[in-house]
Amino acid sequence: MPLYEVMFIVQPELEGEALEGAISKVKEVMEGENGEIVSLKKIGKRKMAYEIQDFKEGFYVIVNLQAARDIVPALDHFFKVNEGYLRYIVIRLEEEKKGQKTNNEIVENVQENSKEE
Repeated sequence: MPLYEVMFIVQPELEGEALEGAISKVKEVMEGENGEIVSLKKIGKRKMAYEIQDFKEGFYVIVNLQAARDIVPALDHFFKVNEGYLRYIVIRLEEEKKGQKTNNEIVENVQENSKEE
């Protein structure tokens, strides 16, 4: 299953149980689509670069999860329908390609070529 990173911004006025409830709703959607949450980081309240819906700051959360491709439209629908979320983005993280050399192999190759000259 592909690995995804989901970042979303919750309205800053939500605190305590309301904030935890907003985060747990997102987790429920992810788990409802058979997604496995790898990590969840609460970045905290930050000032945004520009105002969104008259808010100058928001509470940032980043979630890494493994899920099928169906997770993207499900999250898309969830964030559009529910209030309290200012912005979101879903990014598919690239897995290391099978044929791609690792950094150690590249360094070893460069060192071998340097010795030959």
